[in-house]
Amino acid sequence: MIVNTRPVDLGQKTNLLLQKFKCNFVHLPLTKILKIKPAAQAIQNITNLSNYDLLIFTSQSAVTYGAKYCQKSFQQDARIPILAIGRATQESLKKFNLPSKTPSTFDSEGLAEVIKQKGYKKCMLFCGEKKPRILSLSDIEIDTFPCYASQEEDKIDLLKIQGQDKLVFLIYTQQTLEVLMRQLSVNTIQKIILIVASKRIKELAIQHGFKKCILANSPHDEEMVEAALAVY
Repeated sequence: MIVNTRPVDLGQKTNLLLQKFKCNFVHLPLTKILKIKPAAQAIQNITNLSNYDLLIFTSQSAVTYGAKYCQKSFQQDARIPILAIGRATQESLKKFNLPSKTPSTFDSEGLAEVIKQKGYKKCMLFCGEKKPRILSLSDIEIDTFPCYASQEEDKIDLLKIQGQDKLVFLIYTQQTLEVLMRQLSVNTIQKIILIVASKRIKELAIQHGFKKCILANSPHDEEMVEAALAVY
């Protein structure tokens, strides 16, 4: 059985892909996304977009809950480039008529490399409430616009996967991995297969006793599902 662990509002595309291939799967969200009210300073910064030479969106949720704040200002100053961390984030931005580009690698390191190559000096970062990793990878001035929170699901029904001989978990974030570790016994952790979205997640998983951990070719849904089907 393949286990889709993405939040309810982000997991539907993965579900459709799994349905397409007619495989045995279950959607078991381990985290949930909650809208939060941006800080007053962040709101004030948004009203002066001309102060920035780059806007960055770190996730689909950052677009869902943050793009509306800058949409009007961006239309008045469309010269400001926008960087999306991946294809799904880029597609979400299109819904707000906000054109964007993506880094060559769909992660924080990729974002940092673009900043370095282009020589950007100051950017606005749309993100979740947790400190974004890009802040430790770049020394330019970065103002954050936290607009959502990712939290552990209140009720995780492990009965959905009980009795399965083979379990393949799709793990997109470090937080999801941490939730999974708290939910499973050591014995189960050593038996299941993980399909992970980044090298950093794979390294952490191995450190915590996961024996079978496969890095997908990219963190996008298509490549994650492809990697799962290869071992399913």
